[in-house]
Amino acid sequence: MMCCNECPFNPKTGKAKEKCSKPVCKCSSERKKDTFCARSIGTRCFMDYYVLNNLSKGDKLAKELAVHTIQSALIGRDRALLIALFYVAPTKLRSLLWKWLGNNESRSLWMLNPIFNSQGLKELENLPEEPNQLYMQAIIGEENHSNGVQQNSMLRRLSHEL
Repeated sequence: MMCCNECPFNPKTGKAKEKCSKPVCKCSSERKKDTFCARSIGTRCFMDYYVLNNLSKGDKLAKELAVHTIQSALIGRDRALLIALFYVAPTKLRSLLWKWLGNNESRSLWMLNPIFNSQGLKELENLPEEPNQLYMQAIIGEENHSNGVQQNSMLRRLSHEL
């Protein structure tokens, strides 16, 4: 999640056409360290919904903001948001998000365990020392047609909570 003052949807400073109606950050643009900032609470916001609604359409801004949405999901332990993000992301972006997650937040991989379980894989606590191709395929949905259909239905069902 990014600070509302940096968000492209900020009603005063944002450069995107769409505007957020309820920025939650109370920081001034100079931000004092002891001031409340939205990036620390991990709740879904306008930006996250924008990413989910526009990522599959190939929207450039949605692709750029996907990492911020993954951070919102991780901070808020929002499994549905994380799974929905992987569901709507194109295959190439899923691969990048998977790598980002493994490199930066491997201790949060447990949030994807429903996907791994649906593929008959053991649950993960964090990234294995040698990344198993089966886990990556479960997330990325590489071109095994029957596996991809099962993966898409599982992701759709799990992301339905949104």
